Amino acid sequence: MPMIRFLRQCVWWGYSKMLMDILVTFILTVLGSFLWRVRGGLDIYKGENVPFNKIWFAVFFAVYSGFYYGWGIEEQIVAFVACYTSYQLYGWGLYIGTLVGEGFTLHPESDKECELIDDILYPLHVSFHGMKIYLYQYPRCFGFVGTSLTGVIITFILGLYLINFWVMISGLAMGICYFIGEMFDRIVPDNKSGWNWGEWIFGAYLGGVFACALM
Repeated sequence: MPMIRFLRQCVWWGYSKMLMDILVTFILTVLGSFLWRVRGGLDIYKGENVPFNKIWFAVFFAVYSGFYYGWGIEEQIVAFVACYTSYQLYGWGLYIGTLVGEGFTLHPESDKECELIDDILYPLHVSFHGMKIYLYQYPRCFGFVGTSLTGVIITFILGLYLINFWVMISGLAMGICYFIGEMFDRIVPDNKSGWNWGEWIFGAYLGGVFACALM
C-alpha cells in the first residue's frame, strides 16, 4: 500500500540521517582530537613534530567551513585566518601549567600570560572577616578558570565566524577537558602531567561541537 511504503521510506530516511550524523560526528571528533594534538606538538619521530604543526587545525576548520557555508575561496581563507588567530593570539601555558601541575606559587607581578585574562583573575578575591583571599593563592583553581577563559577566547572567534552563539561559549569547557586529562594521567602517564591528554580531549570536544553546529 502507498501509505505503508511511504512510512517505510520515512523510517529508512530517519535511520539513514541518524547514521550519517553519527558518522560525521565520529569523523570530526577524531580529526579534531588528532589535529589539536598536532598543533600542540605531537612527536612523530625521535622528538620531531609534524611540519608546520600550528596550521593544520586551522586548515581543518577552513575545510569544515566549506560544509557550513559553501565552497567559496573567500570563506575558506577567512575561516583559516580566524581559526589560526584564535589560538595563536594569546598564550595559555601558565594557566594549563598551574591546572595540571603541583607546587606552584603564583606571583602577580611576574607570572603573566594573557593580559586580558590576568587583569580579571589576579584581582579576583573574596573578603572573609576582614581578610582578603585571592584566587591566585589557589593555583589549580586559578589555572582552571584561566584555561576556561582561554577556551572562550578561542571559540568566541570561531563562533563569530559561524554566527553560532553555542560555538562562541563552548570553550568554557576547556578547563574541564584539561582537568580530565590530568586525572587520566594518573592512570596512563603522558610525562606532561596530563597536558597531552588534555589536548587530545579538548580537540575531540571541539570536533564534537563542530559536528553539532552542522546538524
